[in-house]
Amino acid sequence: MKTRAASRILPPARKKLAGARNPGALFGQTISEAEVNEECAALGHAWRDRLFNPLVTLWTFLGQVLNADASCRDAVARVLPFLLATKGREASSDPSAYSTARHRLPEALLPSLTRTVARKLEEKVEPDGLWLGHRVKLLDGSSVSMPDTPENQAAYPQHTTQAPGCGFPTARVVGIFSLLTGALVDFAIDALRVAETTLFRRIAGAIEAGEVAVADRYFCSYADIARLQARDVHVVFRQHQSRKDDFRKGVRLGRLDRLVQWTKGPRLSWMTPEEHEALPALMVLRMIRFHCAVAGWRTRTVTVVTTLLDPRAYPARDIAALFRRRWEIETDLRHVKTAMHMDVLRTESPAMVRKEIWAHLLAYNLVRTLLWDAAAHHRLSPLRLSFKGAMQQIIAWGPVGALAARRGDLVLYYHALLRAIATHKLAYRPNRYEPRVRKRRPKSYPLMTKPRHQLRKELRKAHP
Repeated sequence: MKTRAASRILPPARKKLAGARNPGALFGQTISEAEVNEECAALGHAWRDRLFNPLVTLWTFLGQVLNADASCRDAVARVLPFLLATKGREASSDPSAYSTARHRLPEALLPSLTRTVARKLEEKVEPDGLWLGHRVKLLDGSSVSMPDTPENQAAYPQHTTQAPGCGFPTARVVGIFSLLTGALVDFAIDALRVAETTLFRRIAGAIEAGEVAVADRYFCSYADIARLQARDVHVVFRQHQSRKDDFRKGVRLGRLDRLVQWTKGPRLSWMTPEEHEALPALMVLRMIRFHCAVAGWRTRTVTVVTTLLDPRAYPARDIAALFRRRWEIETDLRHVKTAMHMDVLRTESPAMVRKEIWAHLLAYNLVRTLLWDAAAHHRLSPLRLSFKGAMQQIIAWGPVGALAARRGDLVLYYHALLRAIATHKLAYRPNRYEPRVRKRRPKSYPLMTKPRHQLRKELRKAHP
């Protein structure tokens, strides 16, 4: 099997970088000014020639989500020196103009650009870098919280077990990532009460014919597998716990490797009668069981089902190794939520929450692009370079970009940045495990179980 570390990469075209027309000139080869303007026009967005036009607003927004201090004031403070050095335009550091421009950006702009960057990055993978001739997509779900405002609570209510005023609005999210590039392909966002499988069905079209979808047991249902198979999408899913994996039945292909038949069950609540009728009466799937003799793993035995039925073209050991790579999506989600601080959002309206999430995802894909270019220049695997290290280099080199742009040295600056990113190599540690414990003790304050105004009243009574 060709894992991430073995994927072959293409060197980027050696073009002269675009002039310093915006704070994102470094990524001008990935997202051009013309692409941004064309997309805004296609979405019906009109704008005047202001300091914070759509292009400058976009890159200021991306710089904002890349920095730990994700305030509007800090974002404007970072972009103003660049604009002064490159355009000779001085402006107020008051963030209100930027905040207004950020609200005016079309909500569909950021998702469209995110998918465009992912597609461009996927095109750089050579055919011999595929997994047994297929592209592989990983899918999983998570959640993010946001400020406790009435608007956010209405769109993304807090968990039902929390008392009113004691929790935070929470959104459920599901993402599809590329195994070969690490880029995010598509993303779905909704309230916490919406199931991950429902969100996946909204974006399942992002997995194209001939590709392989890899997921955990939660997504392993008859209807979803049949719908994917009807589009010529292959699956490698962990078998759902409600099904018994009886290896005494079926056609034997090898040890712990069987062809089994699944029959269609009753119609589910989310399906229309026509959709249920369109499902096949039975499916032939391949069931494989393998053992994980790795210290620290919670599961020793795993059973997967797949539509890849040919044991010669797709040996059981390769399918087992592919499923073990499913853990890569956990790492990708950790990069977005932890390294980029998307786990706790800052915006106070549902529309801006969605924009903030997609700004994080677009920035994530752009960092992945830089990692790919750095690996191509230095003959490394892009997924053996540190994502956090690349982020740190981008933030640290940002102020130098204004000077390089003014002097016309953007190409030199770009290659120096790639060299710096390439120094942050990750050790190859397959099956690494760590105990889920914390050494640093948290503060011993009790959890909030009543609204703050009620606690204030009780405090005044106790200490008049």
